[in-house]
Amino acid sequence: MSSHKTTSSPTSPGLCIAFFGPDGIGKSAVIEAVKLEAGTTFSAVVQFHFRPMFGRQQDRPPVTDPHAQTPRSLLISTVKLIYWLLDCWYGYFIAIRPARRCSRLVIFDRYYPDILVDPQRYRLPASTLRFARLLAAIAPRPDLCILLDAPADVVQRRKHEVSLAESQRQRLAYLAMFQSMPAKLLVNADAPVNQVTHQVSVAVSTLLQNSSMKLHEALLLADF
Repeated sequence: MSSHKTTSSPTSPGLCIAFFGPDGIGKSAVIEAVKLEAGTTFSAVVQFHFRPMFGRQQDRPPVTDPHAQTPRSLLISTVKLIYWLLDCWYGYFIAIRPARRCSRLVIFDRYYPDILVDPQRYRLPASTLRFARLLAAIAPRPDLCILLDAPADVVQRRKHEVSLAESQRQRLAYLAMFQSMPAKLLVNADAPVNQVTHQVSVAVSTLLQNSSMKLHEALLLADF
């Protein structure tokens, strides 16, 4: 988990957004740029990788071979899936709900549904995928899910950690998963970082305006 305080004093509600995409797509660069721009809108930015880690600070080295380890057993994988889901709900009550009240931006670099696209990365055997889909459906939903998308050959040029065939499979899997997501943004990550960041910022601003209108209407009703 990382936290970044800003110098602004906004009164708008906070938001939770999650970035998806394969290694090499540029998530880290875009997230850092979004965090810098968020300083004029949000009171603070809180970032998690995949899950909140129950509030523990844990800096892990970058993953250079996401498929190096063998899958865990069915029993251990099932326990892990439940544990990760509980962690996400913990994060919802401890970080996301307070952030919405305190005008903070919560950013996830990957999030729970990512296990459905690349289960091997999370050491999940194929026998757990049906259960994983059920749990992913009941995980807390971010206000906006953002998919950074680019052709497989572009991803391969940036970071060659999996085969070209695997990059192509992951791209199709991400696109298929995003079809059923209610609040989503698909961004061409083959564009320069500043253009990608601009698209994300516009989407966040639009979502923020809608949230502010709903909050204002709720306050009016409460006063009435």
